[in-house]
Amino acid sequence: EGQCDVPSGIGTPENPVVSVTAGYIHTVALLVDGWLACWGYNGEGQCDVPIDIGTPENPVVRIAAGYHTVAVLEDGSVVCWGRNDQGQCNVPSDIGTPENPVVDVASWSDHTFALLADGSIICWGGNGYGQCTVPSDIGTTEKPVTNIAAGEYHTAVVLADGSVACWGNNIWSQCDVPGGVGNPG
Repeated sequence: EGQCDVPSGIGTPENPVVSVTAGYIHTVALLVDGWLACWGYNGEGQCDVPIDIGTPENPVVRIAAGYHTVAVLEDGSVVCWGRNDQGQCNVPSDIGTPENPVVDVASWSDHTFALLADGSIICWGGNGYGQCTVPSDIGTTEKPVTNIAAGEYHTAVVLADGSVACWGNNIWSQCDVPGGVGNPG
């Protein structure tokens, strides 16, 4: 589907890439100037970067992908495009504001996660396995989150104390953090 065919001119000394993410069957690269390059399967519009995203006025600072593409803009707002059958592109209106900026995003097939500047997290989209049901004690003032990751039907976070928390589908024990991993100290 072309997800491995890097377009010419991307990742060159004139056009360096600062981060890359792999979606279901597309690839997204964030270039040093805040511009995005997407390639691969585009049947859901996930490679159709909105015309006003990644411009000098609206540079992108973080990216994530699933069946859709997610971008955090320099102002802390979030934009999503592509497949939206589970609401994974319906960004909640109360995040990505100057009062509540987003600093990072993670996504997979049908859900999207945002890490806010205050260490809280919010998820939207598919929740068939509880992957968007954030435990009430996670992302609080006492337990702020510093890193987020999304699996197909589960979510994992690193807390400020170095511990790890996971929730969602646990059929293969993907949410059972092994003893000694991510223990504070």
